[in-house]
Amino acid sequence: MQHLPTSKTAPGSVDVHGPKVFGGQDTSVPAKTGFSGNHDFRILLIDDNCDAIDSMGALLTLLDYDVRTAENAESALVTAIAFRPHLVLSDIGLPGMDGYQLAPELRRVAADRKLVLAAVTSYGLASDKKKAREAGFDYHLVKPLDADMLIEFVARQMQEY
Repeated sequence: MQHLPTSKTAPGSVDVHGPKVFGGQDTSVPAKTGFSGNHDFRILLIDDNCDAIDSMGALLTLLDYDVRTAENAESALVTAIAFRPHLVLSDIGLPGMDGYQLAPELRRVAADRKLVLAAVTSYGLASDKKKAREAGFDYHLVKPLDADMLIEFVARQMQEY
């Protein structure tokens, strides 16, 4: 996991380990990524809060990303198999199977295909971040997410994919 220099307890903070810094950087994607545009980058949003996935999904769709949503782990797995996302943004506190249980299942269905997993949760304690890392998440983002931060995060993931 990589770490960005943001507050570890502030809403919208990101806990990812490594030297990446987003603030003020150009979020345009160079042609070398292999994507002809945002529409080629597939994103799966998983959250039982319909308002959260609707707003994130609407924003990312406006930016021409290919976005699918799921409100629970079971539908997320079905969607992941058919949709083959590049990036998954998942809540932890899901009904039934939680995000910690879902992460390894998403890795399993992705098989050898690269998959970037980001926990998007209100669980922001150090122990929550450790548990997310151990479950297989690459990133830990704390809700509520600032729209600009979400846009930069997704653009960076597409650029580095």
